[in-house]
Amino acid sequence: MEAAGYFYLALLILVLIPIVILPWEGKSTPDWLYMLLAGSGLAGATVVGGVSGLMLSCAAGLGFLGLASLAVTALRKRTRTRILTGGQIKLIGAGATWLGIHGALAMVVVAAVVLVILVAIQRAGAVRRRPDASAVLAVAILSVAVQQHLPGM
Repeated sequence: MEAAGYFYLALLILVLIPIVILPWEGKSTPDWLYMLLAGSGLAGATVVGGVSGLMLSCAAGLGFLGLASLAVTALRKRTRTRILTGGQIKLIGAGATWLGIHGALAMVVVAAVVLVILVAIQRAGAVRRRPDASAVLAVAILSVAVQQHLPGM
């Protein structure tokens, strides 16, 4: 079963690469790539956990999609700043289908800590460019998935 973890992570990397690279090239990520990411996560959850794994994965994806949407809307209404884009919110929801509820919580914590650190560095004047939240989220998804699926991690 250890080899399955490597294949699982390889598929995750293959699906995440275009989601991260397309915005750097000035193009928007199409919705079908987010659906591919979420569908792959649902398929993996079904293979590993059966119908109950599928249901938990669906609940994690939809729950985190809704929570991220509500949080960003509330912050935007209160602070009038754009915290995350729609694509980044979709990435959170799709990543949650791969990671499950506990993994998605870890993903959000890792991404939030890294983004706060990057913003602090930017405020100090060391970096002029705005941090790329999509890349940070992709790395957070991958790091949590590595911890979940590789032996001895």
